[in-house]
Amino acid sequence: MKKTIPIMLMLIFIFSNVIASEKTEEIQMEKVETIFYDPPLPIALIGTKAGEQVNFMTAAWFTRLEIDPYLFGVSIQKKHLTHKAIMENNCFSISIPTVDLIPQVDAVGMLSGKDYDKSEVFDVFYGDNEKSPMVDGSIVSFECEVVNSVSLIEADEVHPNAHTLFIAEVKNVWVNKNGVKDNALDYETLKPILWTFSPMSYWTIGENLGQCFDKDNVKLVPKKKGEAK
Repeated sequence: MKKTIPIMLMLIFIFSNVIASEKTEEIQMEKVETIFYDPPLPIALIGTKAGEQVNFMTAAWFTRLEIDPYLFGVSIQKKHLTHKAIMENNCFSISIPTVDLIPQVDAVGMLSGKDYDKSEVFDVFYGDNEKSPMVDGSIVSFECEVVNSVSLIEADEVHPNAHTLFIAEVKNVWVNKNGVKDNALDYETLKPILWTFSPMSYWTIGENLGQCFDKDNVKLVPKKKGEAK
């Protein structure tokens, strides 16, 4: 019996250390003083015509806004040539590029159409609107017509990078037929580009983790007491 006591104490000590180590690996949230912890954002190419010049701008600040009408929103710096072109033409395109276009996507995102000619960086095609050039070979492209715009803040010395949120209705959708499988886009074939601020890098999506709107998942959320089942 006396021999088993030290062994038991040793086992308790080891077990308690295992529990302690597991606790240290628990998720710990930390408040940070920075604006650079954005979630991953999809990359798009915004196509416009500045006069007769084809121009593309890389954008990550865009999103779907409404189902009917079919609306997208994109936030553009007021000092950009793309902003001027959208204000003049009241339209633009959104093309979702594939990972094989990362060098071109990166280049047009760094250089201004005021100083560089971006008209031949991509293979360009047009739909119904000659003022909305689109990228041939992209995953999907949208012809958009502006229906509203919101000046988010005024541009001044303190805010030189002020943006306008352009809200646009999708008029036509063009899809890459080589990336369609079972009447849906096949993201394993045509990989989209994701962008992160922290670290400032390009990524793409990984494996398919399952279909959304799975009814089994609602079991994770309890019903309120007293409500009908």
